[in-house]
Amino acid sequence: MKRLGWIALALAALVAGAALAFVAARSGPPDADRPASLPPGRGARWAPETVDLFARLPVQEGGRVKPFSTYASFTLLALNGKRSATAPEGAKLSATEWAMDCLFFPEEAAKTECFLVQDAQVLDAAGLAHEGKNRRDRYSYESLAPGRMRFFEIASRVQDIEPSKRDAVQSQILHLAQNLMRFEQLAGSLRFAQGTPTGAASRAVAMTMGADVAPAAWELVDRAPDLRMFVATGGPHGPAGGDPALSAWFDGATRGSGGPALVPPPDGAEALAEWSSPGEVVSSAFTERPAAESEVAALRSICAMAAARGDRDAFAGAARAFRDTVVRAAESRGEYAKIPLEVSYYRAGWLHWAQAGFVLAFLLAAFSWIRGSRALSRAATWSAVVGIVALAAAVTLRCVIRGRPPVTTLYESILFVTAVAAIAALVAERFHRNGIGLALATASGAAGLFVANRYETHEAVDTMPSLVAVLDTNFWLASHVTTITIGYGAGLLAGLVSHVWILGKAFGLRRRDPGFYRSLTSMTYAMQAFGLLFAVVGTVLGGIWANESWGRFWGWDPKENGALAIVLWQTILLHARLGGYVRDFGLAMMSVFGAVVVASSWWGVNLLGVGLHSYGFTSGILSLLLAYYAFEGLVMAVGAAHAIRERRRPAVRT
Repeated sequence: MKRLGWIALALAALVAGAALAFVAARSGPPDADRPASLPPGRGARWAPETVDLFARLPVQEGGRVKPFSTYASFTLLALNGKRSATAPEGAKLSATEWAMDCLFFPEEAAKTECFLVQDAQVLDAAGLAHEGKNRRDRYSYESLAPGRMRFFEIASRVQDIEPSKRDAVQSQILHLAQNLMRFEQLAGSLRFAQGTPTGAASRAVAMTMGADVAPAAWELVDRAPDLRMFVATGGPHGPAGGDPALSAWFDGATRGSGGPALVPPPDGAEALAEWSSPGEVVSSAFTERPAAESEVAALRSICAMAAARGDRDAFAGAARAFRDTVVRAAESRGEYAKIPLEVSYYRAGWLHWAQAGFVLAFLLAAFSWIRGSRALSRAATWSAVVGIVALAAAVTLRCVIRGRPPVTTLYESILFVTAVAAIAALVAERFHRNGIGLALATASGAAGLFVANRYETHEAVDTMPSLVAVLDTNFWLASHVTTITIGYGAGLLAGLVSHVWILGKAFGLRRRDPGFYRSLTSMTYAMQAFGLLFAVVGTVLGGIWANESWGRFWGWDPKENGALAIVLWQTILLHARLGGYVRDFGLAMMSVFGAVVVASSWWGVNLLGVGLHSYGFTSGILSLLLAYYAFEGLVMAVGAAHAIRERRRPAVRT
């Protein structure tokens, strides 16, 4: 047992170091959206209360209304590979502060090194220098701007190439070009408020209003119906009376129409009406319909914030006025209630606490095996419980925020399967008390959260997106995905237990303790039976859902075939064990292969990109999946070699 403890301790140290370093580097601390402590001269830009106010502002993206902090967090994650940035003077900026810089200080944000370049060859393709930088490093928009057009030119050609045929540099150039466009849209979204025209049209508006100065941008929008003819200028073909200054301002304002949708629809708009960016409000007012009173009020506050960007107190007052306007409109549409809860969810860092609990539990369990201490074992158990509670809280809060089951996306299914596996392993430990259930609960919890974090960083998109209607409103689908995902967790955990059986036998761990291996076999058999029950029920519920949504119970879709493969393999496995065709070793080997079947159904069929379930496609996962297959093949090869060696041993003695 001590040997197993030392091995586990070494593995735990490696895994813990890698996992915690990865989480710290990629995700940021639990309070990554809170204002950071800044050095003198830089901290005066944003008051902590104002940063918190912006974090709770509603913004629409991807079909759902979310906190501004969530929008900023995933935008920066896509550009920077992590949720924080470093200002030129060395200050660490939270995602919300960085996004505020982009909105109100775009010239300063352009100097922040927030573009992660994975390979310097990307810069070589655009003719940019990278002396003094590492091969993988971060750059500012200002340093990348000279190669901007070259990046876009290459990216336009790369888009016509199938993703599977692109090389690494081409994929990175395409990704960088998309990030440059995303930054430009964010940094230019308030261009309309950064200066007003001084042409004849604006002077006419000022005279009409009895003012001696040019009107503010929001006043021009308010008077847009009277100024539409002045916008249509720009050359000899423009109508008489056009105003070049007003047209130039309008063109600049509408170029920022791709930024964050901060302005709610006006009162009386239909329930599914989309929010607008400030540039879209300007464009619509001059080309389609007059701006509503609430839209003009929102633009008025934005202009006041832009004018007061150097004055913390004045800016805070304008920000509160903007907050009141948009929150009132969002509340009237029923789109604000979950915003504070989502902000609190991300700030609490539930998944970080869960990861820490699982890693600590594994370390304590390893020490308990070395020293044979029951106190350490109990401490490890309670630490694992803390990790499970934190993970369960995260899954539950996500369900409350989105109002749907916890497994409607691949990311959510990772969290759910991890929770199922950890709970099931801890329950198995309660019955068998051999230390393996505790070890597997902590190992599966830490590994699952590591994979979830890696997936989130790789995709760099909101992990609580809006879903297509068929996925978001069907009771049978909700019950189907929840049930069958529990089956996934049980099948993977059975395979994990079988890894311990095979590798323990192969390397002679506890060779004089046959009861230990019998308990592993019992755990494996019970988990396979548990998994088969949920796999069968989940598959049947999936057929009911398919019949209601698509008009057929079964269509031999790749995902359906994967679910059927799990059911058939687990059925074969259990019948082979009951019939005496396989014993302990055969059950372990078949369970390891069963984990491969589960992974293929869960992830592999999504790589095909075909069928009615192709919405789960995840780019870049093929290499990881192949590595998993190779590892499982190696484990089975070790098991086969051990079995052959054991069969030959009596003959050698004779």
